[in-house]
Amino acid sequence: MPTAQGRQPANTAVIPSQQKGWAARHEEKVKAARAEKHDLLLIGDSITHNLDLPPYKAVWDQFFAPRRALNLGYSGARTENILWNLQNGELDNQSPKVAVLLIGTNNSDDANYPIVHTPEQIAEGTQAIVALLREKLPETKILLLRIFPRTNVYRKGNEELGSARRRFQTNLRAAELVARLADGKMVHCLDVNHVFLRLDGSLDPERMPDLLHPSPQGALAWARAMEPTLCQLMGDSNRDTAAVDNTALAPVPKLENDCYDWYARHAEVLKVKNQLAPEVVLIGDSITHFWAGPPRAPIQNGPQAWQTLFGERRVLNLGFGWDRTQNVLWRLDHGEFDGLHPRWVIINIGTNNFSTTANARANTPAQVAEGIRAICLRVRSKSPESRLIVMGVLPRGAKASDPFRSKIGELNKLASELGQVPGITFLDIGEKFLQPDGELPRSLMNDFCHPTEAGYAIWAAALAPLLAGDR
Repeated sequence: MPTAQGRQPANTAVIPSQQKGWAARHEEKVKAARAEKHDLLLIGDSITHNLDLPPYKAVWDQFFAPRRALNLGYSGARTENILWNLQNGELDNQSPKVAVLLIGTNNSDDANYPIVHTPEQIAEGTQAIVALLREKLPETKILLLRIFPRTNVYRKGNEELGSARRRFQTNLRAAELVARLADGKMVHCLDVNHVFLRLDGSLDPERMPDLLHPSPQGALAWARAMEPTLCQLMGDSNRDTAAVDNTALAPVPKLENDCYDWYARHAEVLKVKNQLAPEVVLIGDSITHFWAGPPRAPIQNGPQAWQTLFGERRVLNLGFGWDRTQNVLWRLDHGEFDGLHPRWVIINIGTNNFSTTANARANTPAQVAEGIRAICLRVRSKSPESRLIVMGVLPRGAKASDPFRSKIGELNKLASELGQVPGITFLDIGEKFLQPDGELPRSLMNDFCHPTEAGYAIWAAALAPLLAGDR
């Protein structure tokens, strides 16, 4: 609000301020900085500070100590406090390879602080820290972590102090604004919040028992999710020793060639998504890609069904030909869904995971189901209010005896369990494509894999009642 003189009050999130109660820790960190050079700085609040505590030692020793890391986390710190710390000796003598920054949740805390910041102010405070790091450490790469989710409630008697929902929403919006600071060169942004969630969008009490701070188990999940990006920025080896057999869960970019430029389509999505502000987002492979809608595909097999279903709705098509679950995960981790809050998200993915090629091996139905679940978690994390429709994988192959049929049937049975989660609908329309003997007619899929206009009409008719409630 304007002051009495009509001026906007100063944004205290960008004004360096010494944090009360932590002078001794600050002196200790300044001494450590001046004593030796560190390759990795971890900067933040209590979530980072906790990594110094004994219960978190195993995580620290595995992922951070070998990188000569310095923990610059402070319980209760806000952006203004971090600015003061960094301006007053904590960066002396340093030229680290990477600085990881996780800050902002205390700036939104309307229960424990007299001054509460807006999302825009938190983003400005974070931007000021980034600018300071770039000035003092010009060769250091900065990794901005999205503010972790929080749903903890503070009470005085029976009265809630502040608003847990408002804090959550402020952090969500602030994180979207902070993500714009990334340039893909020296400043990078990473969202690992899905590791703390259950499918219904609530926080996993085993990983975040107080609904604010990760437990040691949660910190391990955080470190593991951050590790692929961190080791790339550090230029060293991956320190995650846990074996991951399921390739459907390991995010990767383009694997296969198709009739379009995969990376160009990704770039086009990033260009148009925010301008479109979609009400509906479709996520999938070529079956989604070649339906219709923006960004425009080189092939559109169902434009009439698309128009009949969506009409004037704003719809974004995130289908990419030949994609598997791991490709979708990579795209979600690289901005395609960031900042979007559609009413509906329609997910149709998994059929390509059953194919072995020179670039990827086939997955089991159980592994593909895990990949679909991981996609749902990422969407939930980025847009908690969106309603999800998970499609059963469509039948493929001309005859019921086709080897793909049994795998698809097993996958759909496993994926149907997602429909028991609030906010998720599982929709299996496969039987509508088949004749009584299980044969798949060419009139619905002329290559026994991709729908024709008539096939897309079946899909559109099945979706119409679910979307009708928004009209």
